Parts: sequence; C-alpha cells; structure tokens
Amino acid sequence: MKKARYHFNSVILAGVLIFSTLLSHAGEKVLPFSIGEHIQYTVRWEMIKAGEANFQVHDTTTVNGEKAYHFTLEVKSYSYVDMFYKIRDRHESFTDDAFCQSLLYKKTQSGKDKKQAEVQFDWVANTATYSNFGEKRDPIEVPLKTFDPLSSFYKMRTLDFKTDSNLSFSVTDGKKKFIQKGDVIKKEKITVPSGTFDTYVISPQVNHFSGVFKKSEDPSVKVWITADDKKIPVKIKVKVFIGSIIFDLVSVK
Repeated sequence: MKKARYHFNSVILAGVLIFSTLLSHAGEKVLPFSIGEHIQYTVRWEMIKAGEANFQVHDTTTVNGEKAYHFTLEVKSYSYVDMFYKIRDRHESFTDDAFCQSLLYKKTQSGKDKKQAEVQFDWVANTATYSNFGEKRDPIEVPLKTFDPLSSFYKMRTLDFKTDSNLSFSVTDGKKKFIQKGDVIKKEKITVPSGTFDTYVISPQVNHFSGVFKKSEDPSVKVWITADDKKIPVKIKVKVFIGSIIFDLVSVK
C-alpha cells in the first residue's frame, strides 16, 4: 500500500508539474489571466474520481520589497480515497511584477508524508535554494527567466501555439533544474465536464522525470489547451504503468 501511495503521488505531482512546464516566451506583455481567476479540475485515476485541484490568482503583494504576482494551488483527495491515500497539498508561488521569473515558491504537504518546503530565488547570484522545515540544501545555479512548477503554469498560457510548434523552458523546484521540452501535435475539439472546446494538443517530453516514470515502459503525457486568448489547459492525461491519471477542467471563474 505504501508503494501504491508513492506511485500515485508521483503521478499527481508530475501531472501538476507538466501542466506548468509546457511554457513560454519571456517578455510577453499581454497576460491571459487576471487577479481573482479561479480554475478548478477534477483528478481521476482511470474512471475513478480521486480528488480535485484548484488554481487561484490573488492580489499582488511584495516579496523582499519587490512587487509580486501571487498564485496558489490546492490539491486534495476525496474522503473515500483518503482511507488508503490522503492528499492535502498547498503550493504558493510569487513572481516578479514583470512576470519574467520566480521570486519565491512554497509547498506544504500534510497527511502522512509531511513537508514544508520553500525555494528562495536570488537573481543577483542566479541561484535557487531549497529548504524543508528550515533545513537548507546547497544553492543550485539557475538561468535568468526560470520559473517554479506553479508559476510556470501561468507562464505557459502566454505561448502562441499557432506559431510555436517546439516548446522549451527552464524550470526548477530548487532541487534540480531542467529544460522542459514539448511539441504542438495538432488541433482537436474536446469535451470535458465544463463543456466542449477547440484545443491545441501538446506532448511534453518526460525523460527527465523520475519515480513512476522511470518504472514505466512507455510513459506518455498529453495536454489539451484552449485555442483562444485565455489558453486554459482543459485536460491532461498522464499514462504510466499503474494506469492513467487525468485532470479534467470543471470550472473557470
């Protein structure tokens, strides 16, 4: 059972990360999101609804004296799933006011496997420093215009999918850094709980992911993103050896 929880958690977190790392042109001035936006997804394991994920854009704030965008993601499992696998995760992200790079990232994980992680970005030294419950790792070097897993979900939405068929972007969780690459495969009309949408289908590379991806013979990921100015991901499907984990858009407010 412990291994099952670990594999399922790996897929959930990778799904969130992939949502957030099919990414962007830096310097894009017109942003497709606004303060107050709330996007909700259901998370299912094959046909079993397992939980939900909620993304929100909050009022701007300050980080180390610098004006910043503020984003949150909350992921939780449903009560009947809690009996064998409980998820109560909260992610917080802060970016610079120009929306060019991350300033701070936090993750709180409750339940059996607790975590209180933080990633501090230093753009003078070009480093990211990861800590958990205050215990710091050595800083890692990161290039300018690097985003954390949550804020890059929003950065992704600045892409022009009509002209960019090859996508790449620098991302870090404070422990490792990599260039997430992906391709625009095609356009497709898709129906999810919130309605029917014209979308672009994106296929990211998954070779840099570990855990359950390494254990799978032929893992794959597909993301469907609306072909409009909002560029909202309406579905993501992660296929690994334990089955498929699917995020479906429920509502946008």
